[in-house]
Amino acid sequence: MTPIYRVTFFHGINPGTQQITQKSFTIHLPNKMYKGVSIVIPVYGQWNLVKLSIEQNLHYDGGHIKEMIIVDDCSPESNPYKFDDKVRIIRNPENRGYTRTLNAGLKVATSEIVIVLDSDAHPVNSYIQKLSDIYEDNTVGCVGFKTVDEMGRDTGNFDFEPSLIGFVAGQHLHSKFKHLDVFSTKRILPFSCAVSFRKQCLEEMGYFDEKNFPVLDADNDLSMRIHRSNWKLVFTREIEIYHKGGNSIPRNHKRVLIYHRSRWRLLEKYGFIKSRWLAKVLLSTRIGTEILALNVQALLKRDKSVYADKLKGRKILLNEIKGY
Repeated sequence: MTPIYRVTFFHGINPGTQQITQKSFTIHLPNKMYKGVSIVIPVYGQWNLVKLSIEQNLHYDGGHIKEMIIVDDCSPESNPYKFDDKVRIIRNPENRGYTRTLNAGLKVATSEIVIVLDSDAHPVNSYIQKLSDIYEDNTVGCVGFKTVDEMGRDTGNFDFEPSLIGFVAGQHLHSKFKHLDVFSTKRILPFSCAVSFRKQCLEEMGYFDEKNFPVLDADNDLSMRIHRSNWKLVFTREIEIYHKGGNSIPRNHKRVLIYHRSRWRLLEKYGFIKSRWLAKVLLSTRIGTEILALNVQALLKRDKSVYADKLKGRKILLNEIKGY
């Protein structure tokens, strides 16, 4: 008997209510299972989390996994564990950064379907058969997953295509009012902490852009390229991966600088910055306002060291914007 599956995809944003809309439909599919998927995990230390991810994937879907490729970005500590024979470890001779490390694993993956997980991400139940069913549509090039915390609460594993107004407003302010951002296309961009690709799609897209986005926004850029190609990008909540985040790039002033550099490149690449001069003026105004607010907060607090790193980053950024 041909199996019947009920699949739900995020479809877009209702312009009237500004709510996420989704479509559900029943599909009749042949009971096909790909000859095992490849799972790629970029790693920098934290081998205990890597071990957990490997164990959980093999526990739930060992029979559906062809290989697990762990790409070690020259971690300061060596791997203390012995893993299953399906696990292959590649070690960079020097630290090459997130995007180059991830690409190294993707390029050697041998399966038709490749899953990308952060080292602190792991499945909470069996999911690869569901994923294979979605990829039965040969036009699907990328599938993003829902991520949850230990209580099963949604931790958010996608964003919408960015806009200049969102960039100028700043991450904190825009997150509260992004439903009012009429300049956003509302195309869904899944994060690379838990996502999957068809290998052919990756090859045609040229993988992640490690030159322009060595750390941040490489996933957004690739998703935006897929949206503009003949491939489909879908996001499903029917697959859940545990991931809380916060274990990769430290949230300090260096991350703020990296974020602004990469986001400027991303917006410029896709033609969202029409006037460089005006964009720089607006961005400088926001950063200047943040510096003023941080100085006022520092005056009212006994422990001024809390604001020292933030102030340092904003001052460097204000000077960097001149060269954008």
